[in-house]
Amino acid sequence: MKKFIVIEGLDGSGQTTQVELIKEYLEKKGFGAIATKEPTPEVPIGTLIREILTKKYAVDPCTLQLLICTDRSEHVKKVINPSLEQGKWVISDRYFYSTMAYGSMDCDMDWLISINEKFPKPDLVVFIDTSPVTCLERIDENRPGREFFEEEDKLIKIRENYNKVFKKFPDIKIVDGEKSIEEVSKQIKVHIDSLL
Repeated sequence: MKKFIVIEGLDGSGQTTQVELIKEYLEKKGFGAIATKEPTPEVPIGTLIREILTKKYAVDPCTLQLLICTDRSEHVKKVINPSLEQGKWVISDRYFYSTMAYGSMDCDMDWLISINEKFPKPDLVVFIDTSPVTCLERIDENRPGREFFEEEDKLIKIRENYNKVFKKFPDIKIVDGEKSIEEVSKQIKVHIDSLL
């Protein structure tokens, strides 16, 4: 058995923590699993994207989205597909839903969907719904500084964009990200168990 799971959320929603908890949960059940993320840390394009997001470089917003899709193509080819072929579960911290929600602040959402439509579809997508205020409180507590999208007005808009994404992809599961790490994990495990 192998499945491809994606965890989405605003910056600071806790998706990175939950990806690791899902991996541990699956391994305890005897499944091979890998945790991965976008932008990728392994691919040079992912490094460039991180530098743009940390405001080291500036590019046109739609150029950034094309870079993210190029990074995703490498991610699918070098990490996601090979892991699935080995029979492992793949849990990704972000995928093309982030492109649609973040990218549509400045680029057309239908165009963003079109440039992502050939990528493999996950078996489960979970969105950790957390308010922008809570996200920024967590970011300020746990990180040395804020990145490009980590401002309240931007996060409000991105959350609105995610709601548009949900209408286009109604199978996305939504959990309450205002709860504790343990409570969020319990909510996600209900959806994971439905795949077992």
